[in-house]
Amino acid sequence: DTVQNQSDEMIGEPIPQSQVAAYESGMQYLKVNFPHTDDDVYTTGALNHILQNTIQRCSLVRNGFLLVANGNSYEELAIKAIDYGSFNDIMEGGSNQDATWSIRLRRYGPGEESVNADGTKRSTKQARYGKNVRSPLTDERNAIFAMKDMVELFHGRVNLSKPDCKIYLFDGLKSATVDDSIKCLARAIGKGPKVSIYAPKTRICVTTTPLCPIAAFTLCNVAQLRPHFTVLDPFAGSCASLLAAAHIATNSAQPKKSQGGTVSIEVAHNGLVNRDDIVRDFETRSLDPPLEAIHGDCMLYETRKRARQAIGHNSFDCIVTDPPYGIREKFSDVSEDDGSSLPPLTQLFYAMGKDRAMGEPLLKVGGRLVAFIPVRKGETLEECLPELQAREEAGLVIEGEGREQVLNDILSRWLVSFVCVS
Repeated sequence: DTVQNQSDEMIGEPIPQSQVAAYESGMQYLKVNFPHTDDDVYTTGALNHILQNTIQRCSLVRNGFLLVANGNSYEELAIKAIDYGSFNDIMEGGSNQDATWSIRLRRYGPGEESVNADGTKRSTKQARYGKNVRSPLTDERNAIFAMKDMVELFHGRVNLSKPDCKIYLFDGLKSATVDDSIKCLARAIGKGPKVSIYAPKTRICVTTTPLCPIAAFTLCNVAQLRPHFTVLDPFAGSCASLLAAAHIATNSAQPKKSQGGTVSIEVAHNGLVNRDDIVRDFETRSLDPPLEAIHGDCMLYETRKRARQAIGHNSFDCIVTDPPYGIREKFSDVSEDDGSSLPPLTQLFYAMGKDRAMGEPLLKVGGRLVAFIPVRKGETLEECLPELQAREEAGLVIEGEGREQVLNDILSRWLVSFVCVS
């Protein structure tokens, strides 16, 4: 990424032109309008709090902002912010009058186009912002000076490193997201989880095909995981999905209604998946380790019974898993019946059906089972789903539509959610 230093010189490596389109499509801004409601429970403040909590657990969101004003000039933004009382809390007499603050400028989109003396057109290079960026300082100073009537009302001190109130100026956002305005003034209200601390290269226990942390968080969020939930991964591997579940439970602002926890099942032995290393991966991140990391085959009744015993002989609130794609099955040397040639997820559904028939369901009614389903080139998702009989016996129905992630030229995986019905 290219950025500007204090002398306004462009530094860093530019994004290859071949990747610009993919980068721009990835840098999406979503505008969320709170619904109008007369319910005292869902006030604007309460909805804002819900949005903050959502941002903090979503690995696909980097930052969340409250849009304060939009317009065609920085002076206009300042006037609107004062009129709306958007920063009254950090002004003298406000509830946060001593809060430190900062204003940073971020510019997006293509550069401005100009015409040369000979009539040819040229485009001004525009810095594109990635993970590690600094604002264009000269432009930032000019923008703040243009908003001095608002800034002079702030009571607290400036703190550029760790301010209490982070204020941003966005320039060049696509008009479709901001009502045809090109400049926006916003307050940061939340930050997505730092998933890089769960990357495979940072973990002690790593398998041959570790699940990336973004996918692990997505599994848990689609399962609508709550802090008090009990969570099972029957094909756990190095427990990437359960690390995400523990992070969400630990960092949630919601109080726990009851004690939840996670349980892992993995058929591979300790020489391939070391359970002690898994526990250390949790503990070094100040997360609660699994209640039990079971070495066993989830197709066996005794293994599933042991998993339920770990949570007091109850059913699980949700199941999240990334089943094997033909790699880990070779480690399984036991099967309950001749259905071992079926895909692993289908086998699990039939096993859950047996538990259900015995009155010992693995998943609670209303609970979700969320899984990745591999689909090879030339196949459809419908062809690769667990067969209808298996779904009916397990009491699972598909919820919504699956979402595809292309892994390579011949393989995709689809994220699919199933709900347990009575």
